Amino acid sequence: MSVTDQLISSYTEWFKQNISVSEISDDIIEITSPFLDRHNDFLQIYAEIKGDNIRLTDDGYIISDLALSGCPVDNTPRRREIFKSILNGYGVKRSHKDELYVDATWDNFPQKKHLLLQAMMAVNDMFMTSHTNVSTIFFEEVENFFIENGIRYTDSISLTGKSGLTHKYDFVINGFRDTPDRLISTVNNPNTDRAKIEIFGWNEVKDTRRKPTSLYVFLNDKNKEVASDIISAFNEYGIISVLWSKRQQYIEELSA
Repeated sequence: MSVTDQLISSYTEWFKQNISVSEISDDIIEITSPFLDRHNDFLQIYAEIKGDNIRLTDDGYIISDLALSGCPVDNTPRRREIFKSILNGYGVKRSHKDELYVDATWDNFPQKKHLLLQAMMAVNDMFMTSHTNVSTIFFEEVENFFIENGIRYTDSISLTGKSGLTHKYDFVINGFRDTPDRLISTVNNPNTDRAKIEIFGWNEVKDTRRKPTSLYVFLNDKNKEVASDIISAFNEYGIISVLWSKRQQYIEELSA
């Protein structure tokens, strides 16, 4: 078994062992994932089963939690645009009750569940926060950094990995000649769970790329130091960690 296959197997086994399911009623199932939100609570989704159709929903948790925290997703046109881009990238919709949801069948349930959880984590991680108020969106900070330094990029790209699961990246910087394509992920709240997802996704997609490709993960260390074991884990799998405080060091290689 290759290192990549071992990682995928390990990730899948970890996910299966750390997920719990509770029956709320005859047609509603509560699924508690091993992934944590920014409050260190486990993310939960609900499966509403109607025959062969399954609606997976966060029951409105993500949007309402951000609003209660002073981070409404609709208060500026740019924020709405970024929020919509995240949902579109994962194929997730917003209901009139502010639920994030996807419709699935029994066949594509694992893929849809994976996409919904990724979207929940991405939206939950949109904001660069301080102790007193929300200053801006970390995604937008990274985007402005590219613009200010003449780094040409395309935002939001979704790639299908070897297992058929879809993985979304916030930006891609196209390569030329000997310069590889550079995928960019932005991580506002670096933690072990997010590191596992990034590593799993990278090992899923890197061998499917026709052109040489690198992955850069921008890590927000503005208010909190990023744990060394997270950076070490990224390094082990060939992922380039860009601490926000040291972003100026990467201008030349990202501009190439």
